Amino acid sequence: MLLQPYVKDWTMFRCPSDPNATDEILGSCHGRPPRNQIERLQCYSLTTNLGYNYAYLSPVACFGVNQCGDYLYGWRNNPAHEARIRTPANTIVFVDSIWFRNTHTGAPEGGGNWVVMPPCRFWRDPRTNQSVDTFTMLYTPVRAHRWYSYGIYCGCSDWAGAGWLLQSARGWCLWLEFGGTWPWHRRERMTVAFADGHTKAFTPRQLTVGCDARPCMNGFIVDPETYMWDMDDYY
Repeated sequence: MLLQPYVKDWTMFRCPSDPNATDEILGSCHGRPPRNQIERLQCYSLTTNLGYNYAYLSPVACFGVNQCGDYLYGWRNNPAHEARIRTPANTIVFVDSIWFRNTHTGAPEGGGNWVVMPPCRFWRDPRTNQSVDTFTMLYTPVRAHRWYSYGIYCGCSDWAGAGWLLQSARGWCLWLEFGGTWPWHRRERMTVAFADGHTKAFTPRQLTVGCDARPCMNGFIVDPETYMWDMDDYY
């Protein structure tokens, strides 16, 4: 796995097929030029093409109802321990990503994105017919009151999340057509890294295996064993 302290060159975090992943473009911080090296490195990290499966592995959320307005102390990430991932070889960690898409042409802009969204969230337990929330890290150690989901910006429930907007993606939310993932490579492929360290190329459709992908996460996970985004810790 690529860990920043052991990587000497930032190009390791950029997709060679992304024409926008350059020092000049990423270093501009999208119109807010950095004042120092720390800010420049932050821009590089936010626009990496390695989009993290954060909703499952380390959701950004508010875990204190009286602190949700405090973005300095009320909001934090809640990372999962490696031991919690039951099937590392079938659990997505990083996917090729996109920062934004031109609202008129649909062309990619601004490099990649540090986080990506999964296509589904809920599973219907066939034994009880109850809907099960598979974002288990939003309940550990306590239930999150809010989480960073992009939903409120795209006509979706802020709690459920935007997920993959697919054919409904419009305007500012166009970049979420595939949840922020993007097929930069030939034959509409994107590189995917799994929790056991191996990588493989997938199409967007292949990343929805085991899931009835619908906009705003309205579809259910239909086969938890083949669905590649979760940690398999809910069934």
